[in-house]
Amino acid sequence: MNTYNKIIFVCTGNTCRSPMAATIMQHNLMGTDISVESRGMVVLFPEPYNPKAVAVAASHGMIMPSNNAKQIENSDFGKDTLVLVMDSLMKTKLYNHYDKAINVYTINEFIGCDNVEVNDPYGKGIEEYHHCFEILLEFVNRAATIIISNMNEKSKEEL
Repeated sequence: MNTYNKIIFVCTGNTCRSPMAATIMQHNLMGTDISVESRGMVVLFPEPYNPKAVAVAASHGMIMPSNNAKQIENSDFGKDTLVLVMDSLMKTKLYNHYDKAINVYTINEFIGCDNVEVNDPYGKGIEEYHHCFEILLEFVNRAATIIISNMNEKSKEEL
């Protein structure tokens, strides 16, 4: 059973999928000491989060922070950090390009849901962003349940 102090979601550009996932997870983990962040694999400049992603999160009653995209770096990895990526190619790239990469899972792998990856809505219509958010909502809620359960088990062990 692993417990983590920080969760980082990673997508390609850190403008839609990973910020939406981080927002959902923050909503789930309110009242805990776990920090939740998002990063990108290819961030050329600090671009603001995609307005469609922000609007879709708001339509679900969740406010995304007004942050800019950030590149994942070696310093982001650690034994107490869980890194959740959107697809298996990203996982492979992180392990191949970052020598400090540990605790990296695709989100579907972490929740035990094979063969479903989170497609990038970037450049598509608002309906694609809604579809992406719905998938993330299900996956992240399930991941939060696992994380909270692990925290509770660890607390019981410490008593």
